[in-house]
Amino acid sequence: MSVYGYIALDGYGIEQRGAIEAHDERAARTLLREQRLRILHLQEGALPEDDGLLGRVAEWLAPVRPRNWMPVRPADLALMFRQLGLMLRAGHTLVHALDACARLTTKLGLRQVLHRLAEELRGGRSLSAAMKAEGKPFTTLMVSLIDSGEVSGELDTVLTRIADDIERRIDVKRQLIAALTYPSIIFLASIGVVTYLVMVVIPRFAAFLEGRGKDIPASARLLLDFSAWFAAWSPLLAAGLGAALTGFALAYATPAGRHAIDRAALFVPVLGATLTAASMAQLSWTLALLIRSGSTVLESLRVATRIVPNSAYAAALEQAADGVLGGRSLSHALKATPVPPLIRHMVEVGESSGELDHVMEEVGVYYRKELDTKVKLMAALIEPLLIVFVGTVVGFVYFVFFQTLMTASAR
Repeated sequence: MSVYGYIALDGYGIEQRGAIEAHDERAARTLLREQRLRILHLQEGALPEDDGLLGRVAEWLAPVRPRNWMPVRPADLALMFRQLGLMLRAGHTLVHALDACARLTTKLGLRQVLHRLAEELRGGRSLSAAMKAEGKPFTTLMVSLIDSGEVSGELDTVLTRIADDIERRIDVKRQLIAALTYPSIIFLASIGVVTYLVMVVIPRFAAFLEGRGKDIPASARLLLDFSAWFAAWSPLLAAGLGAALTGFALAYATPAGRHAIDRAALFVPVLGATLTAASMAQLSWTLALLIRSGSTVLESLRVATRIVPNSAYAAALEQAADGVLGGRSLSHALKATPVPPLIRHMVEVGESSGELDHVMEEVGVYYRKELDTKVKLMAALIEPLLIVFVGTVVGFVYFVFFQTLMTASAR
């Protein structure tokens, strides 16, 4: 016997809340109907406590909370997929699980998406087809994995794998942001301090010295000349920088330009190794997820070309997919691509042992650790270089400042 919490209306239209024991949800509905109750909500487990007037007011104000109107984030999707998997394992139908997730989420956009998916399922459509028609926020990888899970009958497991994959990518992005946040703040703060000293403080001291008929130190004169030059040429410099950034963005928006830029980025010291580790980790996880879920190697490669962040590696995977389509093994098809030798060797091991998904999972773990190391190395290199650069500039400006101050104090 299980406990089911319910909200219902009695014969007088008064709301009734409570719990009832039944073998399943269908039996619980039958028992409630026998009590002449009109069911508004029924769920397995006890209902949460009524929060009273304040709780209801908070519920009424939920639609106007700014955060509830924000776009759907990957973390929201990870939580939703994990909840779906748990509910399916607990015996809920997919439609009921979608309805429950819609009630649980605070994001109004995601709630509307889940309601539309549930309606599509009630109309006889599969979950993968409904997600594909929905488009954003669902990716090609999610749709392919769910399609495989529906075919194999392991949808709950696949949903959990998708949640794990999203959380891994969130963790990688969080590491990159954490590694670059501190140096960026220090750099911006230093630029602000230097700009204020050069553009405001030192010119005032220089004007004060000239008014007293004293010579301006050579270091201060150098900064004043630079300040005057920058003030005169700053509109042109800003226009040139804007044009360069616009040209870069336009070039990156084209397939050829993006391929060239991504390819060149792989040869940048430290950065190239970091991008390679991130791409190979994503490739390995994608192949492991799809192959384990029943997709063919060719289908997995086609999906991976749209998931790998670096377009140079995506083009290489597209080339490898053409080779697999022509009858070659995956390890042989990868030989003519810039994919690292470790990937090619481990793919060959997986193909010979028949456990390609497990091998790719282990390779993904290896490259994840490699990515962690590269991110820490990049942060370890950026911070001292930035400190030396900023310290040199700020130190010189302060030297000029105090030299000018001492000159102004001298009789």
